[in-house]
Amino acid sequence: MTINYLILAHTNPPQAKKLVAALNQKNTRFYIHVDLKTSIFPFQCALSEFPNLYLLPENQRETCVWGGIGIVKATLTMLKLIEEKGDKGYVVLLSGQDYPVKSKDYITAYFRKNVGKDFISWFPLPATQWTRGGMDRLNRYKINLSHKKGDFVQLPSIHSREFYKFECLKKLVKLISRMKVRELPVLFYKKHFPSYLTPYGGDTWWALTTETTSKILAYIRNHRDLLTYMAHSNLPDEMMFQSMVLEINKGNLDKIHHSLTYANWSGKDENSPHTFTPDDIPRLKGLSPDFLFARKFDSEPYPDLLDRIEQEVWPTQRGKNGANNQV
Repeated sequence: MTINYLILAHTNPPQAKKLVAALNQKNTRFYIHVDLKTSIFPFQCALSEFPNLYLLPENQRETCVWGGIGIVKATLTMLKLIEEKGDKGYVVLLSGQDYPVKSKDYITAYFRKNVGKDFISWFPLPATQWTRGGMDRLNRYKINLSHKKGDFVQLPSIHSREFYKFECLKKLVKLISRMKVRELPVLFYKKHFPSYLTPYGGDTWWALTTETTSKILAYIRNHRDLLTYMAHSNLPDEMMFQSMVLEINKGNLDKIHHSLTYANWSGKDENSPHTFTPDDIPRLKGLSPDFLFARKFDSEPYPDLLDRIEQEVWPTQRGKNGANNQV
C-alpha cells in the first residue's frame, strides 16, 4: 500500500521540508504544488533530497487565490499524476502548514487497519455552520477583484430578483469600478448547482482511497460542466470533493469517515483556523487517536514547535489504543 501525499504549499520552504521528512517512508510518495504566485526556487532547494517527491513544474502550477478554483485544479492535476503512476493505496491532501500529530509508523498502521475507508468531513447543504447556509456559494457567482484574500464579490444572475436589490447593485458598481467588466457576461446565466449531484460541504483536507480518486477523475471527465460551475463558486474545495465522494459512495455511506485533520476554528477569524503555539501542546496531546494531522502551524515565530510535537505529542499516542502503533 502506497500513501500518496498531496501538499499545497505557498510559503516557508523549510517547514515544507520538515513536513515531508516527518512523513517520509519507503511506502510514501509526495506531490508538491507551489502556488504560482510564489517563487518555486526556494522549494526546489529545500526539497531536492527526496527521490520520491515530485515538485510540480511551472506548466502544472495554478494561481491559488483564497476561496478560488486554483486549489481544486492543482489537486486534480496531482490526482492525475497518481493515476498515471498506478500506485494503489491512499491519497492524503495536506496544506504546507499541516503537520502530523502521530508518528509515520502510526499513520501507516492506521491506514492498513482501515483500508478501503474514505476520510472526509461532510454535511448536506444548506448548513447552519456556514453563513447563509452556504446557499450563496451555490447560487451566486464569485468574482475575484484581486489576489488578496477576501477581495471578491458574489452576485446572482441578472435573471434573479435579488440582483436588483441595493446590496447587489452596490457590488456591481464596485465590480465595474475595479475594471472587471469582462467578468460580467457570466451573470447573464442563472446559476444552478448541477442537477445530477446533491450538494454537500465540509473541510478541504481529506484522505481517500486511490479507487475513490480514480472514480472522481472519471466523474469529472463525464461531467465537464461541473468544473465550470465550481470555477465561479466561493470555496469550491469545500464542496466539490464532498459532493462527488457522497455520490460515488451512494448506498455505502458506512465507508465514509470523518477527516483525519484536526483544526481549531474557535478563534475570531472564521475564515482561518487557529495557528497553534506552544501553549496548544496539551490540546494536541489530548486529540482522538483518529486525528493523524493538524493545522495550522507557522514555524517562523515558533521554530521549536514542530520538534516539540514529535517529542511530546507523538509518544503520548502510543498507548491510547493499546500497544505502540495499534489503532
